[in-house]
Amino acid sequence: MDKLPKQPTTMEKLPEELLSDILIRLPAKQLAQFRCVSKPMNALLSQPSFIKSHLHRSIHNNDEMFMVFYSELCLDGEIPIIAHPSHSPDIENPNFINLPASLTIPPGYTHTSILGSLNGLICFAIWPIDIVFVCDPIICIWNPSLNALRILPPYTIPASLGFEGIDLHIRFGYDPETDDYKVVKFSRLFQRPATAFESYFKEWLQVEVYSMRKGSWKLINDRFPSHVDWISDFAGLSIIGSDGHDGHIHWLCELDCKITKHAIVAFDLVSETFGEIPLPDSIPQYKKDRTKLLGHLSGNLCVMSYMEDGDMEVWVMNEYGVAESWVKHHVFSQFSGNIVPLGFILNKEFLLQGDKNRLALYDQIATKVKSLEVIATSRFGFDRVKIVSYVDSLVWIAPAS
Repeated sequence: MDKLPKQPTTMEKLPEELLSDILIRLPAKQLAQFRCVSKPMNALLSQPSFIKSHLHRSIHNNDEMFMVFYSELCLDGEIPIIAHPSHSPDIENPNFINLPASLTIPPGYTHTSILGSLNGLICFAIWPIDIVFVCDPIICIWNPSLNALRILPPYTIPASLGFEGIDLHIRFGYDPETDDYKVVKFSRLFQRPATAFESYFKEWLQVEVYSMRKGSWKLINDRFPSHVDWISDFAGLSIIGSDGHDGHIHWLCELDCKITKHAIVAFDLVSETFGEIPLPDSIPQYKKDRTKLLGHLSGNLCVMSYMEDGDMEVWVMNEYGVAESWVKHHVFSQFSGNIVPLGFILNKEFLLQGDKNRLALYDQIATKVKSLEVIATSRFGFDRVKIVSYVDSLVWIAPAS
């Protein structure tokens, strides 16, 4: 008597280690659909260890993309977003990504700003037109892979407190100790001075931190350093997606506007305290003709310093927080004219703004520049775009149950 053919093994009956090795190779969107197959499958795909392994595979397999955000909303309320795979950024027809239909934008809210991008999550704010400094934004955390979006609740200290305006700063970061994503918000009031010798700005207000794990804001005791005159980074076109991944958020600050002395202010997302990091001694501190940018290279904090029609230096802090560990890694001298350095993207290529406001990638090894089909200014020409480093991710945006 012939033996009956062996019945095929269903996926769920495979050993968990083998099943995980198969599933980890699939994109996040498809894995999110598999969660509905059964409770055991949902339990496996929801494990923090599996989510982290999937994320690490996306990062190490060079699956990152860089997304171009324009600041104005479209007439129908959508945010124009262009996505380029970093391994083939010269594609003629990049993907256009839409926000979830569940996001309802109130009338008058017409501008967006990117607050940070980490591990596949993008934090952004939507602002009313022309009153950015006196009205509270709508803050969202979004995972494009899962098409999931969370609108944050209002923070405690509102922007409108009877003053003529407010200097508001909001950033996004990751707390590795608690595996939590946090939004840091601080501000200071300003009034028009009675005389030319008085400052516009008043004292820094209390800092608030939002925990995605808890789903709520809280006030903290530590305040932004009072001797900072101005936060000079995060303006114009910049690359977002490296800062905040290691438990720290950074701002390039002017300590004295009269002599243009700079330093880096850091916020520790674990201890929720501020600190200060000096710039490399060899970077001219007081020359206003040198532009300074913060960034990350190979996971380390770096500072880019350049002059128009001159050289550009890249300094890397090899040991975090140790001033003596600043090392000059690169000196670019062949850039001139209308070329503006912007920073490194995830695969270590250097992003530039070139002729006719187009973006370009500079390959350090091949010493070649590759032009991209992306314009660095908005369609109205009065604002810049933000470049967001992004990877495919299963990280969910709901508070922990």
